[in-house]
Amino acid sequence: MAPKRDKDRRIISCLQCFRPQEMLPNHLLRVCMKDQTNEERNTEVERAKKSMKAWTLRGRTWDYNVMVKRYPDEASRQALLEDLREMHFLILNDPMEAQAESSHRPPGAAVETRNKRLAQPTLQDCQRVLRVSQADMLDIHRKLLDQQHVEEDQRTLFRYFCEAILVLRYFQRPEAVKAFKASDWINKRNVDGRIHMEVQSTKQSATFSLTEEDSAMLDAYFQKIRPGCLQDSVDDQGRFFLSKQGLPVGNVTSDLRRLHEQYELPKFSSQQARRAQSTMACSSSDEPADERRVRKQKRGRGAADQYDRDFGAFLLQFPATASSSPPTKKKRTAAGFPSDKVFYNRWRSMQFAKREEYLSSQCSRRPPTFSKVSLLIQKEGWTGNCPRPEDIVAKWRPVTRVQVESDPWIITKIQNQKWTGLALKDFGSKGQGVVATKAFAMGSIVCDYHGKVITGAEGRKLVESIKGDTAYLFFFQAAGRDLCVDAETFPCECHPTENTMGRMINHSSKRANLRPVHCMMNFPEGQRDVILFQAKRDILLCEELLFDYTSSS
Repeated sequence: MAPKRDKDRRIISCLQCFRPQEMLPNHLLRVCMKDQTNEERNTEVERAKKSMKAWTLRGRTWDYNVMVKRYPDEASRQALLEDLREMHFLILNDPMEAQAESSHRPPGAAVETRNKRLAQPTLQDCQRVLRVSQADMLDIHRKLLDQQHVEEDQRTLFRYFCEAILVLRYFQRPEAVKAFKASDWINKRNVDGRIHMEVQSTKQSATFSLTEEDSAMLDAYFQKIRPGCLQDSVDDQGRFFLSKQGLPVGNVTSDLRRLHEQYELPKFSSQQARRAQSTMACSSSDEPADERRVRKQKRGRGAADQYDRDFGAFLLQFPATASSSPPTKKKRTAAGFPSDKVFYNRWRSMQFAKREEYLSSQCSRRPPTFSKVSLLIQKEGWTGNCPRPEDIVAKWRPVTRVQVESDPWIITKIQNQKWTGLALKDFGSKGQGVVATKAFAMGSIVCDYHGKVITGAEGRKLVESIKGDTAYLFFFQAAGRDLCVDAETFPCECHPTENTMGRMINHSSKRANLRPVHCMMNFPEGQRDVILFQAKRDILLCEELLFDYTSSS
C-alpha cells in the first residue's frame, strides 16, 4: 500500500485580517466572515487568489535600480536587500549577481569571496540580530509595561537583547557591560534628547549616549525584570544586569552567543562590531562633505528620529498624575509625538506607580482591607490602570521588633554590609543620596545606620571637635542609656573598604519614608545596639530614601 501523501495546500493571505491561511474558505467561515453568506465568502476567496497571483507576478520582484533612487542611504539599502533575500524575494539587477558575472572567476571563487566577506563582516552583519529580534523584544516590552505575565525564558532573552544593544549598537566592551551598575543607570543624564551614560569598569571608563528607544528598553529591564531577580541572600554587587538567580552576569559574550543561537544567526563579537564600525566611519569620511550632509538630513526626516524625542517633553505636555486622564492617540499626534504607544505605555506605567503609592499611603497605620481599598479606588473614579485591591492588601507586611532582633538575614547584612536594592545617586548641588533600586513594602528593613556605638557624652565631645557638625552622628536613648552611633569616623573599623549606605541617606522632615528603629540584635558574640531603617510606607523603585535627622527611636 502506497504511503499516504499530505495534501498540497496553497498559502493564501486573508485580505480581511492580512494573515496567511492554509485553508482560506474555512478561515473565512469561522473567523473573518462568519456572519456573511456562502456567495460573499466565495467572492472573497477569488479576490484573495487574484491578489496572491498579482503579488507573485509583481510584488515579489524588486528592482535594485529603483531602490537606489528611493533609498539613497547605502547602509539602509543594503540592510533592506539582506532582509529581502532572506524572505526569498526576487531582486532584478542585483549588484551581487552582476559582480559575480563580470568577475570571470572560476566557480570556486564565489565561495571564496563569500568566505572573505563573512570573515570581515559589515556593521549591518553585526547588528543583524538586533533587527531580526526587534519585533519580539517590542512585544515583550509592551507586555512588561502593561503588567502582563512574561515567561522566565522571555525575560532572560530580553536581558540578552539589552546587553546586545550596548555591545553591538554602542560598541561597548563586554567587561564594561559586565561592570555596568544600577547606580550608573540611576545617575544617567538627558543631554540634547540623548541619555548620557558613564560606566566605570576595572580597566577603563566608558561613556556613551542612548537614544530614547534604546533607553526605554533598558529602563523596562531595570524596572520590570531586574527587581524580580534580586534575592536577599545573594550579593548582587549593585550590578545592572543580573541572572535569574540574582548573581551578576558573568559572561556577556556567552549571552550574545545565546541570543544569536535563538534566532539561528551567525554570531559576531564585540571586537568585530567595533572593527566594522571603524571601517564604516573611515569609508564614510571619504565622501564629499555636502553628500554626507544631504544623507544626514534625509535620515533626520525618517520616522526613527521620532523615537528620539525627549520623554520629558511628553510628560510636560501630558503630566502623569494619579488623577490625570491618559492622552489619546489624536492628542499625542496633534502635539507632534509618535502615534505608536511607546511613550503612552511608559506614561501609563508611571501613573500606575503613582496610584499604587497613593493607595498605600492611605493605609499606612493599620492593615488595609479589601473593601477599604476598593472604596478608595471607587472614590477616585479609577476604572482602569490601577492596582488591584488584593495586591495592595498583600503588600502590607508588618514586622515585629522581636522578629527583627533574631532575624539571621538582617544580622548577616549588618555584618557584611551588603544590603540589596540600594544605590548612590548624585543630586547635583544637593550632593549624593541613596535611592531604591527595588520596591520596599511598608515595614521592610532597608538598611542600618552603621557605625561604632559610643556614649552620648563621647558623641558630644566629638561634636565639639568637628565644630558642631553632627551630620554623621546619631544620638538616641535606649533603656535609660544615652548613646550615639558614630558614623563620622570613616571608614569604620569593621568595614575599612565599604562605604556604608545608611550614613549617605539624606534628611527630610516632611518627605521622610524611613524611620530609625533601635534594636538589640542577637549576634553570635552577644547582643549589640543597632539602629535600623524601616520603611514608613511602600517605597517605589528609583525613589530617594529619606529620614528625619531630628527623630529618635
